[in-house]
Amino acid sequence: MTIHVYGEKASRTHENQMLQIFLERLEDRWSGSSDWVFVVTNAMWSGAEIDLVCILPSAIIVADFKSYGGKLTGTENGPWQADGLLVKGGRKANPYQQLRDNKFSVLGWLQSNGLLSGRNLGHISAGVMFLGRIEDHVELPSKVRSWFYPTDLERCAALLDGLSSPELRIDQREALEIVRKLGVQPIEWASSRPQVRDIQLRSDQQPVDTLLTVHQREALQIVFSYVSSDDLRSCSVLGMTSTGKSRLLSKLAEEVRRAGRKVIVLEPNRRLSDGASGESNSIYAHLYTGSVNAEDEPENREEQKKLKVIPLRTSDDDADCVYLLDDAHLLGNSRFATPDGKQYGSGQLLSDFFDFADLGNTKRKVVFFGDPYQIQRSSSADSVLSGEFQKARGLKHQFLELTQLIDTTGGSAKLANAVKLVSAIATQNFAALELSSDDGFRIVEKNDAAKEILDHFDADPSSVWYLTETHGQANAFTQWLRARLHRKNSLDVVEVGDLLEIYVSPDLRDAFGSRVTMQSGRRTTVAAVGKRATYQQGLNWVKNSPVQFHSIKCEIHSRDEVELELFEEFLSAEKPELDKETAVAESVWRNAIKRDRQQAQSAEGQRLPPAAPDFTYARYGYASTVHHAQGMSQPICYVNCDHAAGRHSEGFFRWLYSALTVADRELVLLNYTQIHPFDAAVWNAGAVIVVADIAVGAGWSFQPNGIASEKDQKRSLPDGLGESKDVLKSAAIWLHVVNAAERLGWRIAKAACHPYQEQYDLSGPRDEKCQLRIAYNAKNVVTAMHVKDPEHWSLLADLACECLASNGYSPEAEALLLAARSRLRQIGWKVVSAAESPYRLAITVARMQHERVSIEINFDKQGLVSSLRPLTCTNLEVVEAIRLVLQ
Repeated sequence: MTIHVYGEKASRTHENQMLQIFLERLEDRWSGSSDWVFVVTNAMWSGAEIDLVCILPSAIIVADFKSYGGKLTGTENGPWQADGLLVKGGRKANPYQQLRDNKFSVLGWLQSNGLLSGRNLGHISAGVMFLGRIEDHVELPSKVRSWFYPTDLERCAALLDGLSSPELRIDQREALEIVRKLGVQPIEWASSRPQVRDIQLRSDQQPVDTLLTVHQREALQIVFSYVSSDDLRSCSVLGMTSTGKSRLLSKLAEEVRRAGRKVIVLEPNRRLSDGASGESNSIYAHLYTGSVNAEDEPENREEQKKLKVIPLRTSDDDADCVYLLDDAHLLGNSRFATPDGKQYGSGQLLSDFFDFADLGNTKRKVVFFGDPYQIQRSSSADSVLSGEFQKARGLKHQFLELTQLIDTTGGSAKLANAVKLVSAIATQNFAALELSSDDGFRIVEKNDAAKEILDHFDADPSSVWYLTETHGQANAFTQWLRARLHRKNSLDVVEVGDLLEIYVSPDLRDAFGSRVTMQSGRRTTVAAVGKRATYQQGLNWVKNSPVQFHSIKCEIHSRDEVELELFEEFLSAEKPELDKETAVAESVWRNAIKRDRQQAQSAEGQRLPPAAPDFTYARYGYASTVHHAQGMSQPICYVNCDHAAGRHSEGFFRWLYSALTVADRELVLLNYTQIHPFDAAVWNAGAVIVVADIAVGAGWSFQPNGIASEKDQKRSLPDGLGESKDVLKSAAIWLHVVNAAERLGWRIAKAACHPYQEQYDLSGPRDEKCQLRIAYNAKNVVTAMHVKDPEHWSLLADLACECLASNGYSPEAEALLLAARSRLRQIGWKVVSAAESPYRLAITVARMQHERVSIEINFDKQGLVSSLRPLTCTNLEVVEAIRLVLQ
């Protein structure tokens, strides 16, 4: 292999993972080639630790890894964002500034060590390697673009392959001399990519197993060490969707079995265990029934189904077994009973599991695998993922989180949006959400969605699902849809062609008497509707006694000819559960029949009354709440984003993220409006005043004792600045302005320094002349910037923007400024002043000299704007335009 890797591992796991991906991307080009590339990672160059330096026969590139992706925006000297998330450049304002300094660190190191003499080291390139696929919208001058390359790990190999400068020819021996003088050691690395082999194996070949990523291997080692330790009894592996939890669970099971211990893999329900790729069981089946597999005696199984409380069994699991619980975010400890009134054990699943496993008094261990960003079934105090539940029981617990995304979608919008939602939940920042879209993730108008939904349910009803927040919303949609699908307004409770979702069903018999299991969560279509039966039961405490309830016989489309006895009241219930009167009446009625049959059996010659029919508890299968749909999947999901918690809430973000995990192929949002910091703001323009002038360039600060960049340290002071009575203060202001001016093609020819005021003579790219004045206060904050000639207004506005872009604000204010700039740019306006005080931002926006508005922005700790108050303007007509674009 001609990929030579030197250096050290990074101190952060995600950086090591990105290095592994980077090296694997190089394999296709370099692993089978005589061409070479030297990769130097985490080495010191002129005192700067640099993530990555790649040396090629005619190129050197200095790079840094960033674990972001999406639409990349920013400027040469301002903040950068990736899909709305701030991308920092280490200690610098942005990655460009970071890599610019790193490039000169490498250049300086080569020069000081006398290496590559005679070569044009100015042709060294730099780049930023993003984890996710990027859309590069960064505003950089063409001169910078000639050597600076934002890219992503998907396209990094193509970038390196295309780099070449005739003035930077490097021999392989020179590359070896560079790494020798750096003092770095070779790094042994192994590709985790699947190996390619012929379909027909030779007799001496063994099948190649898919390897784990570096991150997964590290996680596997850590979790296995937890399992092997003497004091830990519980641990959890956390991760969002597509982080490889299931794969890691499978590998952990192999390692534990290899160590000679029994592994028991449990799922939250039978549907998930049946669909699992490996051997697993339902946690309910394992804890409560004791004998639930295919070899169970039918009589025993039927007896268990008749019990109202199914007792917790005594464990006969090995005393040192290891339980692996998948999808543990679906486990809770709230008291639970099935729709038909059955209770498992105490009704509190987690308490029963810990009692059953007896973790504190045996060598048994448990590992929970779950997604901490979905809707949780347990409170924070009962969370087994965080370990709070274990802590309350006196058990030591550890957890780790998988932070590497394994993208098998080719960079889909759905996965990109999942990352955005998870990032917001993790940082507790719900002020903004800019969703990406593609063929698999769309946002549509309600009327368009209605037409699409009807077409889907007409063509293939089992492929589509409508997801809502509440059961009431699901019912309303079902009524609307059924009337249109059946093309009539007066509908029977069950019509031929209706789609049903099975909640609880007795084991049924087909035409040949064989048992047919109806799995919970199964959606099936009604083939025929039969007789409707009425039952009644008196209850002393019910005013309108007796209580009536009904069942409806129907056949379903299935390979087995089976007939269901649908419990009508459950099917049509307006709430998630039966009303109390009906539930009690059905239970009393069923128990009375059971008692009568027992008495008849004990009395000789008495005719045995018929048994009560076993009801199937089902709901219409067209719609579901997201909470109910968790852990299930459908090819196409339409999501009604009308949510009571409000869009700027953790509840909504978790709910939307959970909905996103249900759709396999396509997710479509309706009733969704953009989420941005200004969308709930109150606009109060009642006291706006028209004035002749509004300050431009106010709000940025300077530090007389600040640290200058290597480039700035080499600058010569302009004429006049050395005469300042406070040179450090004047120099600090000048450095801000000179950097801003240079980015615009201007230079400072002369300076005049006065108390609280600096004045500069500027020279433009075509020898234009401009006089700039900077006013500041005792707190080292600029209060205004002025130009002498109004013809230079556009230069003044651009200089103000550049100076503000390099200023430091709180994360909330920074996000607000980015959002404001993005929205104002749509109508040609700029933010030309920005001063921050606690939870308040005072900005001035401008388009022309005679079009300026100052606005007070009040926001909360999330960065969500509560009010927008225009204070002054130069023209009342422009105030409304600002309101429309911000709100």
